[in-house]
Amino acid sequence: MAFNYQLFINSDHSILIEFEGDISENLLRYILGAAESIHNKSPTGFIELVPAYNSLLVIFEPLEFQPEQALSQIKTTIEQAKPVNAGSSRTIEIPVCYDVRVAPDIDYVADYCGMTVEELIEAHSSQNYTVYMLGFLPGFLYLGGLDERLHCPRRDNPRTKIEAGSVGIGGSQTGVYPIASPGGWQIIGRTPTTMLDIEQSPPSIANPLDNIRFVPISYEEFKKLSEATA
Repeated sequence: MAFNYQLFINSDHSILIEFEGDISENLLRYILGAAESIHNKSPTGFIELVPAYNSLLVIFEPLEFQPEQALSQIKTTIEQAKPVNAGSSRTIEIPVCYDVRVAPDIDYVADYCGMTVEELIEAHSSQNYTVYMLGFLPGFLYLGGLDERLHCPRRDNPRTKIEAGSVGIGGSQTGVYPIASPGGWQIIGRTPTTMLDIEQSPPSIANPLDNIRFVPISYEEFKKLSEATA
């Protein structure tokens, strides 16, 4: 399945490809297929690709960037691209402790959503989440598939520091903070799993199109696993 798209010169060293269509796994597979095709044919001065929900950024070496030539090369390449195979994705289980000692907003979110904490944990951990893109922070996974019953607004006053591994809900999305940082999402848990390891290649625990499942663990298990990965 092909999607319509538009090409834009985004800066003095990049081209942005915007795809039409609703955010979906089919669109993601097409974007990743286009990225793979561009990477394999490497336009003049090509450096890297940044896929997103419905776009693909192509970055070039500024001194080698030839906009019109690059636009022509990319257009030809995209027209020959095919969606990547969904079978290449992985399912990654991430243990999450939902204890209030590491989940400061879990009572608020449960109350906002009209659930008990136990019901919230069941709803959050029973979903299969698709990784759509990485962004905001290195290794931050943008996940699709949050149960609509768990949609909850971000905090009015963002925290100046959220611990690495914190699991949050922001609007219609859920995700894990890979490193300590400021943030405004409602924190409902924390994982002892290292989400980003710069010594590894790739450094992120997951890539676009992978599947994530959150597995509830006790606070005692969380402490034990945290000590093992320290």
